[in-house]
Order: sequence, then C-alpha cells, then structure tokens
Amino acid sequence: MATKTPTRKKLDRTAVLTRIEEILSAGPPDAESLLAFAELINGKPFPEPVITLTELKASVCKVFGSKNAAELRKSSEFNLAMAGRTFDLKTKADWLKLYREWVGVPQNERAKTSKTSINGIHVLENFRPWHVFSLDPSTASAEDIKEAFRRLAKEHHPDVGGDPRVMERLQKMRDSLLAFL
Repeated sequence: MATKTPTRKKLDRTAVLTRIEEILSAGPPDAESLLAFAELINGKPFPEPVITLTELKASVCKVFGSKNAAELRKSSEFNLAMAGRTFDLKTKADWLKLYREWVGVPQNERAKTSKTSINGIHVLENFRPWHVFSLDPSTASAEDIKEAFRRLAKEHHPDVGGDPRVMERLQKMRDSLLAFL
C-alpha cells in the first residue's frame, strides 16, 4: 500500500505580496529577512549546514599552518598547544573539539537555547568568551569585561538558580579575557 505524501500549504499571491511589502517597509532587506521569506516560500526551514570531517580537518590544519593531519601531528606549534592532552585524530568528535577550540563554533551549533547556553553558544562545549560576553575584542576595556561578567553572573549564578558549571566557565572566560588586555 502506497503512503500518501503530505501536501504543503499553498501560498496565494496575496499572501506572498503582503509578506514582500512587510519586508520592504522595514527598509532594505537583510539576510535574515530574506532567509525567512525563502523559508516561507519553501514551506519549511532550511536545514542547518553540517560541517564535514574533511572541512573540520582542513580548517584546523590551516590554523596551525599544516597541509594535512599527518603534517599537523608533526607540528611543534600544534604539539605545544596540545601539551598534556591527547587527541585520537581519527574521530570526527575529536576534530570537532579542535575546531571549536581553534577555529570557531560550527554554524549548526549556534543559536542554542538551554540553561548552559549564553548568546546561542553552549558554554560547556565552546570556549568563546568574546561572543558569550557580547564584546568586541578590538574595543573592549577591562571595565567592559567586568561589567559583562557581572551582568551574566546575575543571571547564571547558582544562588539565583544558575548552573554552577556555567558560572565556573564564565569566571574562566572573564579571567582569560582580562589576562590578555
């Protein structure tokens, strides 16, 4: 017996034109509003891009000036950065950890919402203090860092129901930012 394919809701011309007018009335359209419009037409959100193992390896190798994983393993800079830690470099999970640490947060891991997420970043998985503190590294002062920390502490401190691990991570982030000023 054949299964029936669900039909998506059909949009009429008036609904599409109304949405176009709404977007344009807000000023020049930005990427977010155009994406939302495309998803409206598509009938569902587009899937987030998932980074491949090849992309992970290439990005991490580039940070350390290596052409491939074999060259990376021999890199004195990489070995110094990884001193005291062991990585298999045969699993995507380990490459993903290195990517998060040295390159950035993968697109499909942004905009997370949970008790351990701040500004869309899962703080227990990703050490991205500038993003978490919503600060620009080129202009932030020590006072800006301390103020951002105080603001986040009011929300994430265990005394107000926050996760102690998140608070500990925030303290490490604050200390690392202050150490580099």
